[in-house]
Amino acid sequence: MGFFQNLLGDPVGQMAIVPFAIGALLALLLRLAGGALWGHRLAPLAVGAGFFAAYYLIHNGVPAFPPTAVGQKAFYVAAAGLALGFVLDLAGLARAGGHLFAFVLPAAALVWLRWPQLTAGPSLGLIATLIVLFLVSVIVYWRQAASARGSNAPEASSAALFPPIQVLVTGLGLGGIALLGISLSFGQLAIALAAATGGYLLVSYLAHLIAGRGLDYGAIGAFGAGGVWLAFGYAAVFAADAAIKLVLLGAVALAFVGDFVARPFALSVGAGAAARLVQPLAYGIIVALPPAAALAYAWFVLGWRMN
Repeated sequence: MGFFQNLLGDPVGQMAIVPFAIGALLALLLRLAGGALWGHRLAPLAVGAGFFAAYYLIHNGVPAFPPTAVGQKAFYVAAAGLALGFVLDLAGLARAGGHLFAFVLPAAALVWLRWPQLTAGPSLGLIATLIVLFLVSVIVYWRQAASARGSNAPEASSAALFPPIQVLVTGLGLGGIALLGISLSFGQLAIALAAATGGYLLVSYLAHLIAGRGLDYGAIGAFGAGGVWLAFGYAAVFAADAAIKLVLLGAVALAFVGDFVARPFALSVGAGAAARLVQPLAYGIIVALPPAAALAYAWFVLGWRMN
C-alpha cells in the first residue's frame, strides 16, 4: 500500500508511470474483452483514460465548471474531443464526422479559450495567432487520420501505428519545451499524454508483431489523443512570453508535417515479418526529428533548465 501511495504522490509516477500503465493495461483489456471488432475500435480510449487519470493526480481533482483559466478550459476541450471521438466511432461516422469536426472543434475551442480577449476587442496579433492555430489544427487532424489509411492491407499494416507515434513524439516535445520554459503544469500534462499514448502504442505494436494488425485508432484516437495534444498546445502558445518559445512549439508541431515524408519511406523499409518490426521504428525516428531538434536547441543553445 505504501508503494502505491508513494507512486501516486510522486511527480514521475503521476506524469509517466501511472498514465503509461493505464494506457497499456486498459488497451489490452479492451482488446481482449471487446473482441475483434469492438476491442480494436475502443482500445484508444486507454490513451484518454491514462491522460485524465494523470490530470486528476497532478491537479488533485478536475477544474470546476465553468472554468476561467486557459489551462482549465483546455481540460474540457480535451474531454470534449475524447467524447466526440467515442460517439463518432460508436456511430460508425469516423470518416464523415471527422472531416466536419476537424474544422468545427478547433474553431470552437480557440474562440472559447480566447473569448474574453475577443469580446474586449481583439488585436491583429491575436487574430493572426488564432488563424495559425486553426490551420495547424486542421493539419494535425488530417495527418492523424490520413497516416493510418490503408493499414488493413498487409503491405501497409504498420501504418496503424503511425498516428499514435505522432502523438508520442509531439507530446514529449511539447512537454519538454513547456517544462523548460513555459509552464510546469502544461509540461507535466503533455508528458502524461505521451506516456499514456506510449502504453497504448506498446500493446498495439505487440499486436502488430504477433498478428500482423495493430489496434485501431479511429476518431477516438484522433480527437481523444491528437485533440488532447492540441488543447494543451493551444494553452502553451497562449502562455508563451517570448517569440523563441512560439518558434520551438512550432518546430515540435512539424512532426505532423513530417508524416508526408516519413510514411512513404517507412512503408518501403523491410519485407514480411521484418517490416512489422522496423517500419514503425523508422517512422518514429523521422517524425521525432523536429521535436528532438527543438528540445536540443532549448537545452544546449538557449541553456534552458527547469526552474
